Amino acid sequence: MNNNVENILNFLNTGLGKRATRYLHDGATFKVLIDKEPFSLSKHEGKMEMGMGSPKCYDIVLEISSLGIEYLCEAKTDDDSQERLNQLIYHSTPEMYARIKIEIGNTEKDRIDFYWKGFFFWARRMGFVT
Repeated sequence: MNNNVENILNFLNTGLGKRATRYLHDGATFKVLIDKEPFSLSKHEGKMEMGMGSPKCYDIVLEISSLGIEYLCEAKTDDDSQERLNQLIYHSTPEMYARIKIEIGNTEKDRIDFYWKGFFFWARRMGFVT
């Protein structure tokens, strides 16, 4: 895997990222697009793991640029990480961005599963929703 994948995994398994992913249940799966290249990101046994290619089943698409990953991972403190993440989310540029897109079905069961897996609390902790 490339350096950006390793960096985003390191971020999600330590510090601010780890405190956010604790809300996710095992099996929660994301489709991650790093500069439009697809990866799968899942939580297994309390740790986030990345795989090559698009996952078969997911509820959230996380899009982040390589420059955004570098910018985020240069932070020295959790407060600086949160500030940089907020910059990527709310003041993005075409070169530096982080965004999520929720892709759940429109049944009540789909919405319950989405909340049960912890995606909403993860997104709130990361700063994607207020």
